Amino acid sequence: MKDPWPINVIVVPAEIAKQFLSGKGAVRILCAIGDTAEFHCALNPRHGEHVIIASKQLIKVHKLLTGMPFRMSIRIDPHNGLALPEELSEVFNQDEFACEVYQVLPDGEKRGLIYYIRQAKSMDTRIKRCLEMIEKLKQRS
Repeated sequence: MKDPWPINVIVVPAEIAKQFLSGKGAVRILCAIGDTAEFHCALNPRHGEHVIIASKQLIKVHKLLTGMPFRMSIRIDPHNGLALPEELSEVFNQDEFACEVYQVLPDGEKRGLIYYIRQAKSMDTRIKRCLEMIEKLKQRS
């Protein structure tokens, strides 16, 4: 039989998942495993259940093992995954055209850019990524 989960997922019990559902598709949420900092993710419908896709990094950092219980908190992301990193917000404060170009992007593309910026460990790298991203967006418009 084919494995219904070809990727690593955290299955959210139905009674918990239903508290967050607001229609079709994925719901943007904030999660924390144990007492760690929250991270952005989505509650995704898959194979009649709702899951959170777990990256290899997440599994490694939190030492998650199949079948081993762990404590996780979930709450709705009030910004729908679109809260701007400080560095990007500052770029928009200084460049109105950049902000306008960004605003017309689909939410999924915005989330991808925000994720890319947030993944940088140093502030210098986050600023560099913001500036590079803005230049690429301006060239597309």
